[in-house]
Amino acid sequence: MELKRAISYRRASTSLDKQRNSLAIQHDVISGFAERFGYALERDFSEYQSGTDDERPGFQEALAYAKANNCYIIIYRLDRLARTLTSFSQFHDVLSHLRFTDLGDQEPNLMLVGFMLTIASQESVNTSIRVSSSIKHLKEKYPDRVFGNPDLFKSYGAQAIEVRQSNARKFNSRIKGIVDDLKLAGYTSIKQQVSRLNDMGITTRRGKPFTYQNLYRITERFNTNA
Repeated sequence: MELKRAISYRRASTSLDKQRNSLAIQHDVISGFAERFGYALERDFSEYQSGTDDERPGFQEALAYAKANNCYIIIYRLDRLARTLTSFSQFHDVLSHLRFTDLGDQEPNLMLVGFMLTIASQESVNTSIRVSSSIKHLKEKYPDRVFGNPDLFKSYGAQAIEVRQSNARKFNSRIKGIVDDLKLAGYTSIKQQVSRLNDMGITTRRGKPFTYQNLYRITERFNTNA
């Protein structure tokens, strides 16, 4: 089978984003996608750019190359290019050149894209509301306290435990998401995943390198609750 010509485009922004959607993870997932669906990657374009900034000089460079060489652009996820339908609509004329690993090997459909971006946007709003509400509640209950350091909660008994457990769940969820992406990239065993996480500098909540045991415990929690 003749391979289809393609290039990759990767974007990361904030420090948190560099962990969850790091350029290294994006490279692995895009490479796995290309191999699975018969694409030959010939160049890579990447940039650090805020998701709220519609300027994408790295993508514009990639798009110019794709048009000149009649090839596809494979992108890690939809939100690496746009986070709203308004932002995405500017690429309407070049959809035939685009492939997203979270949409499968198909030309993006504006209706599907709009649906996915709406869900992602609403979840972002909901998360922001939950965080703001929690902070407001704590500030009202403990007006003389400065929040942000987990050690400050140690004296608050049950509420301290709840906060720590909530932080642990959020961290584990983020790691589970990274592991899922690594599986798509071909890192199917826990040993391989641990090695890749450590290679990328992603650490445990205590800032330590991952081991087989602690990554196994995280993934087992999700498997048990599934």
